[in-house]
Amino acid sequence: MGDVWAAVSAISATIGTVFVVTASFFAYSQIKEARLSRHVQLLISFQEKYHSQAARHFRRRLISGEFGSPEQFDPARMSADDFHSFWQLHDQLEMLGVLVEQRLLAFDLVVACFHRSPPQVWAAIEPYIVDRRTNASPLEGVHFERLVQRYHNSPVLGAEYWERQDVL
Repeated sequence: MGDVWAAVSAISATIGTVFVVTASFFAYSQIKEARLSRHVQLLISFQEKYHSQAARHFRRRLISGEFGSPEQFDPARMSADDFHSFWQLHDQLEMLGVLVEQRLLAFDLVVACFHRSPPQVWAAIEPYIVDRRTNASPLEGVHFERLVQRYHNSPVLGAEYWERQDVL
């Protein structure tokens, strides 16, 4: 009789273990799904504003050099609307950098959705932002710059990607 209870106990322990492993796998899958859902929601929210017609038009003007070369760029010479658009763009890219750094948004998703403009915008305004770190805030644009550095360090983006950065 003792052997029967030992067998029942072993079977019960095995079933319990299988149940715990299955539940753990299910919980992990749910957490992974929730994280993916959060990433998608963040991207959709960000993309609605970032890819609006007005935002695209301003980025194109900025990247094309309409406001001067990177060394000459000075938002103080912009109209009030352009000044607002510039800081809105800068703040959006700074926030995108924060979301990536805090692992609230996967960098691979950022590259897939915003594969060209962050490095192009950074190239157009870098001297101005670096100068502001000295004159305004040492934190100015640091997350945006780190985001662009991740682009530079990404093995996904080959030489041909960087050779085509001046193409609008």
